[in-house]
Amino acid sequence: MTLSGCRNLFLAISAAAVLTGCAPDDYDRDGVSPTARGTENNTPARPVQIGFDGPRFDACAGYGRITNLNPRGDNFLLVRAAPSGNAEEVDRLGPGRGVSMCQQVGNWIGVVYAPLSDEPVDCGTGSPVQSVRIYEGQCKSGWINENFVELIAG
Repeated sequence: MTLSGCRNLFLAISAAAVLTGCAPDDYDRDGVSPTARGTENNTPARPVQIGFDGPRFDACAGYGRITNLNPRGDNFLLVRAAPSGNAEEVDRLGPGRGVSMCQQVGNWIGVVYAPLSDEPVDCGTGSPVQSVRIYEGQCKSGWINENFVELIAG
């Protein structure tokens, strides 16, 4: 599949997540069925990669906001170290938090996002990179379930 084809597939899947409007009721805050979740964090970490669209396009294909969280629950989304509900929790994001959508594996999206700060932080995902590589910038990165991100641009 061409890079353009991969980008179109990524955007189509992301748009489908937006159109559904909410996550299935039988899934928890990171989109994993409670019956499918293991009891231990035993999935090895998988760094988020950027640059899938080549050197003429932004390092990450889309930008989104965290949505569909249960305000009567804990109202946060778990960020995982790998695209799996069994991977280590590395952070928690609240509703409305912006994320650069860089990579997709199944129903997991590899995201890059600025740390909470009074000063704006440029994560470098809006500029091209020469080739696919692991994100190593100053911002945070990890994996979230696609059911909890709304595509804003991309």
